[in-house]
Amino acid sequence: KAIVFYELALHFNPRCAEACNNLGVIYKDRDNLDKAVECYQMALSIKPNFSQSLNNLGVVYTVQGKMDAAASMIEKAILANPTYAEAYNNLGVLYRDAGSITLSVQAYERCLQIDPDSRNAGQNRLLALNYIDEGSDDKLYDAHREWGKRFMKLYAQYTSWDNPKVADRPLVIGYVSPDFFTHSVSYFVEAPLTHHDYTNCKVVVYSGVVKADAKTLRFKDKVLKKGGVWRDIYGIDEKKVATLVREDKVDILVELTGHTANNKLGTMACCPAPIQVTWIGYPNTTGLPAIDYRITDSLADSPNTNQKA
Repeated sequence: KAIVFYELALHFNPRCAEACNNLGVIYKDRDNLDKAVECYQMALSIKPNFSQSLNNLGVVYTVQGKMDAAASMIEKAILANPTYAEAYNNLGVLYRDAGSITLSVQAYERCLQIDPDSRNAGQNRLLALNYIDEGSDDKLYDAHREWGKRFMKLYAQYTSWDNPKVADRPLVIGYVSPDFFTHSVSYFVEAPLTHHDYTNCKVVVYSGVVKADAKTLRFKDKVLKKGGVWRDIYGIDEKKVATLVREDKVDILVELTGHTANNKLGTMACCPAPIQVTWIGYPNTTGLPAIDYRITDSLADSPNTNQKA
């Protein structure tokens, strides 16, 4: 319907750059990148210094691997609007994908100067810092902790839980992740989901998968056949997901993403479960005081490491 309405708007006003740009956003979200490029270029033919279209075109070029063209567009967006925080974040993503980690961190930090609450830039910066061999381990740890303290202030925390304290009640374990598809994380979590003791444990999966594939369906089928619960949470507000976790009486909530894409750290920040754990998806602390434990091993974290985690 949105496409029909924007095309109708362009029929009556072919010079509406905003309609062209918004139509491009819809096509990009539907993975029709060529059509998105066409729409953004049309918007720029009408309004050459339209910073949103310049930025959006740069994002699509980044996805397409056209790094030089992407850099040109995003830099033009910043020239057109020097306080365009999102453009600096996208420039950081571009630098990251090109392997220029130091430049990416600088771009994220510029974004945060303009918009200190930018979640994307804040988390992208932390992820990038893991790949810079500079400074001390404490500096990396402190950066995560500082972010975590700031982030926690955006959410109200539960401080008590009404999970039944009954001796023979199965332990309720929840797993939350957007990566229950053909993704590196899924290969590590497949064994626990398959071999859990479903008699003494109740498994609840909170799947934030954007686009399900055959592996998603296989995971879901396994969990349901073994008596577990599968909840699709893509598009649901993180606070509402926290409410779901509370309603499910989850005893231990395990998040599998850390600061990588589409994470649900906002849910974790609400403290919906009495014990909260991070595992697999991130090589460091999340920095969230709401998370009690991080599961690792001697290969991922050497016993001789000085790194705090």
